[in-house]
Amino acid sequence: MSVPFKSSPIEFNQHLLFPSNIFDLLAEDHECYLYTELFQQLDTSAVENSYQVKGQNAYHPRLIVSILIYAYSRGVFSSRQIERRCREDLSFMFIAQMDCPNFRVLSDFRKLHGVFFQDCFKQTVKLALGLKLASLGHISLDGSKFKANSSKHKAMSYGRLKEQEAALSAEIDALIEQAARCDQEEDKTYQERTGYELPRT
Repeated sequence: MSVPFKSSPIEFNQHLLFPSNIFDLLAEDHECYLYTELFQQLDTSAVENSYQVKGQNAYHPRLIVSILIYAYSRGVFSSRQIERRCREDLSFMFIAQMDCPNFRVLSDFRKLHGVFFQDCFKQTVKLALGLKLASLGHISLDGSKFKANSSKHKAMSYGRLKEQEAALSAEIDALIEQAARCDQEEDKTYQERTGYELPRT
């Protein structure tokens, strides 16, 4: 007698009628929606004013910052891996608005606008704390959470936030440095390739 294993309700490779919005496949309470609301409140005007009107249209700084912060908060530091996730992972695709820059644009932005990027990262965490989402916590450094108030009161006072600002900056710096090291190592190995190309036959 054969074991009655659970079978798939559909043939996984058959043609399906997808929802009108592919992001309906994400859970309604997926964290990417929360991140997007936070990112929309970021002030990116300082960098926007540095772009030139002439030439090819650039990606909006808020888009690039959103992609990088979301990726780092999920433990993805390689610009090449971020680009790949933006093409394969629905939540990354949502953050990137289905329009992800290539890995070189992502890494160059981080290099050219380091101070601005750190400020946006801090803005995001402070916004989360201001909304009493101190346990946002998925933003991590080597698996540890940002040090946030875990008391029953949940909210973090302004004074307490100021005390922890230096520690927060140090942790964000460490995340950015980790991403930079990752890209440097991959640049040496892959140069202008992504590292995901199929081998030549």
